[in-house]
Amino acid sequence: MLIHNNFIGGNIKVVSQKGNDVYLENELRDTTTDWFYWAFCVEGAQNLVLTFHMQPNRLGYFGPAVSYDLKTWKWLDKVDGNSFSYAFGENESKVYFAHSMLYHPDRFIAFAKNIGLKVNELCKSQKGRSVPYVQFGEGEKTIILTSRHHACESTGSYVLEGVLTNLVKNPISGYRVLCVPFVDYDGVVDGDQGKNRAPWDHNRDYKCGNQPIYPTTAKIREWENVYGCTYGFDFHAPWHIGNQNDTVFIVQNSFKKEDKLNAFGKILEQEISENSFKYFHKNDFPFKMGWNQGGNGFSYFMTNRDENELAFTLETSYFGTADNVFTQDKAIELGKCFASAIRKYVKSRDESQR
Repeated sequence: MLIHNNFIGGNIKVVSQKGNDVYLENELRDTTTDWFYWAFCVEGAQNLVLTFHMQPNRLGYFGPAVSYDLKTWKWLDKVDGNSFSYAFGENESKVYFAHSMLYHPDRFIAFAKNIGLKVNELCKSQKGRSVPYVQFGEGEKTIILTSRHHACESTGSYVLEGVLTNLVKNPISGYRVLCVPFVDYDGVVDGDQGKNRAPWDHNRDYKCGNQPIYPTTAKIREWENVYGCTYGFDFHAPWHIGNQNDTVFIVQNSFKKEDKLNAFGKILEQEISENSFKYFHKNDFPFKMGWNQGGNGFSYFMTNRDENELAFTLETSYFGTADNVFTQDKAIELGKCFASAIRKYVKSRDESQR
């Protein structure tokens, strides 16, 4: 039997094994604070029942996410404190377990091709990898879409997929769309936490007056200088679990634009469909409350540009709640609803400015 992290997104350390009990720790690597992401593969455990013991704050309400191909994920829906058990079937020679439902970069490449988007190279990453981006639409105004400023936050990738599906099918006249699906591309591939990376993470690389240290954020900042950023939407996941972290919410980032942020939130709630992962405007996080103090992130940087109409982060829970459980399909549907809200909001603003 082999337990390993040798796959895209892999992150685990086997501390010890005592019979059928396996003790594991996640790898923080260059993360400067404790964080919770992990993902591992078990090979050659057919017909065994193994119990995996994790550190505190590593398992969600529904146990680990389970996959056999890194494409389709389900919740094990069994958890016992900081551990879970799994009975491997006789044909289950390779099984993946993860903190949450991973989103493989190959999925995005196949998805883009399927909806007719050409995947281009944004730049080379720090490790020399080709970082993908897509663009479509024509016009003098620009919508910038980003995800995975923090490598482990895969829920945002599913939402972004839904946004692109809708916007490609129903483009917004007069707007070009630029999209970077994996800002911390190296982190996504390597299986890093990404959040609170030393010396700072990708979403702290937008400080005005400072030169960016990451090739991807440098390219995004070039874009906003060339094309501007009329609208900017950044898709994230919050902390591991509990309270607001179990919801979908907009991180408001401006007193000046508070009315606009509230207007968008109300439109988005109205657009949420029956099959969507649920969003409620009341859950939006107010500016200058708690940890939400602004800073050097993408959305805060963009919202302060002169031409910017609206820019913010959408946080999508890893797990949800018993009456609103995260699934891949629900998150994609949330993205489609979000795109419909963009279209309605843009139309209302453009009409009011005529």
